[in-house]
Amino acid sequence: MTRKLGCILILLFAATSAIGDDDNVCPCIPLSHSWVVTACETWNCAQAAMVLANGDPFVMSLPTNDKKYGWIIARRVVTGTAVTSPESPYIIESNASFAAAAAQFSALDPNMLPMIVTASDGATLLIRLREAAPMSRRRAAAH
Repeated sequence: MTRKLGCILILLFAATSAIGDDDNVCPCIPLSHSWVVTACETWNCAQAAMVLANGDPFVMSLPTNDKKYGWIIARRVVTGTAVTSPESPYIIESNASFAAAAAQFSALDPNMLPMIVTASDGATLLIRLREAAPMSRRRAAAH
């Protein structure tokens, strides 16, 4: 009798533990994130991207000193779900520390219009032009 009771308890325990695991979707696959940048020529383009973001804390609209692209949109996406076009005028690099981003920033040509931004996920982003912007005549005369 005790053997039957022991078997029943083991089966009952196994059945209840299996029911509890149905809510768990693991084994989990951790997702990694990366930042992408999109250039906008107008304020309307930048604001449309912000409206479409619907309050997403991982989407930022930033002004630039570029005459052609006055605004950029930085967006955090799941790695592998978006690709930056090779023709994109801006590049974004994510750094784990501000010191690493500052070291890169100080080594860049000022005509690449670099910017350092701290994102809401704690990453320090270095955003710059892919190719240096041509110097203006006023700047060239000042040197």
